[in-house]
Amino acid sequence: MPRAETTPGFDAGTLAEIRVAQAWFWDGFYVRRGVDIQHHFSSEVSTITDLDVLGYAFSPALTHHKQIGEVKTGTSKSAPRPLDRALWSRGLRELVGADRGEITTAFKTSTATRDACRRLGVTIQHMDDLAAREKRLAISDVDDVGSQGVTIATLRRDVLAFVKSELMLERGYWFLVSEVWFLDPFDAVKRTLGLIRELSKAWPPDSHTDATKAARWFFAEAISIVTLNLAVIASEANTMDAATFHEVATARLATGDVPFYAMRKQAERVDEYVAKILNSLDAPADVRTGAMGAFLPLAPDYAEPLLELISRLAAEAATTASLPRQMDALLFERLTRRRDLTIELQSRLNMNQATERQIHVIGAFLRGQFNVPAPVDKVLTTALSQVKAIDGVERAARFGAPAGSPE
Repeated sequence: MPRAETTPGFDAGTLAEIRVAQAWFWDGFYVRRGVDIQHHFSSEVSTITDLDVLGYAFSPALTHHKQIGEVKTGTSKSAPRPLDRALWSRGLRELVGADRGEITTAFKTSTATRDACRRLGVTIQHMDDLAAREKRLAISDVDDVGSQGVTIATLRRDVLAFVKSELMLERGYWFLVSEVWFLDPFDAVKRTLGLIRELSKAWPPDSHTDATKAARWFFAEAISIVTLNLAVIASEANTMDAATFHEVATARLATGDVPFYAMRKQAERVDEYVAKILNSLDAPADVRTGAMGAFLPLAPDYAEPLLELISRLAAEAATTASLPRQMDALLFERLTRRRDLTIELQSRLNMNQATERQIHVIGAFLRGQFNVPAPVDKVLTTALSQVKAIDGVERAARFGAPAGSPE
């Protein structure tokens, strides 16, 4: 029986979501559970609180698709039936740009209903089907590792309780579990890197246990999300020549709430107005020239190294296709759980020297541009382990866990 099915502290629906998210991850998806919709849209939505499961899958060519999952364990007369959820799911898919959906239900579903749901782009999974899926994926061998499982679900709950007394951290928390999932990938990268910049300004002392746990979760979540969006952008880069991508990407990095083209048009009008004033004042030519483009939106100072990083990821599409899941597992194993990945885990994730090289390149970018704290940098620069397991003493030396801490 999967651990999540029997873990106290969560209701049956949440435990089922944890199991589904874990199954998706080991079926090849980058996965997040409990993406909050209500926080993002506030009072404008009242009947939907979150996306139970959200997943991204990449092909070796870096093409990708997005999938959402609904998990309903109730069987009362008032509980919505699978076809109802499939119709509802269609709207949610449009909202987040997903092209597929899956509903996990405790109701037995007829073939006719499954076929109708399939026409809506939704597959139906009974709880018995989930158990069979877990057996096929040998989930018992990888239960509760990386970002998936009850330990990280508990950690996220603890982090939420901690940040309620820290306004900046609370804002960052809701950004990572809600807002970022509704953004264009360029905006998601830019704003998440902005959060990383703020987080990097201070690392709590080890004696502040709750603050340290929160910091480790924040960096793991933020860097994981950046990696996912870098892969999405790299996919886009491979549809253009290098010069065109550079131009398009620079413009999109310069875009804020107002689109770049609109800001540029406004800047040109301001240039004309300022030029007339300077001409009327008979200002020197160098002053008039220097004033041109003063209001043109600019890309962030890290734009060039970021675009170089994306180009490298795009050039290694087959390796990059697996990178979001691999980085996700690495960050949550090393940074939040403070242990290394075993050889078996690396093998299941297809991690190799090419993976290690890409992780180090991302680490170098974050270190050079944002001066990430030493514990975070160590996670991204330490070589992949070549041993089956690391004992408590070595783990403490490498990732900061107390010697003898539990696996």
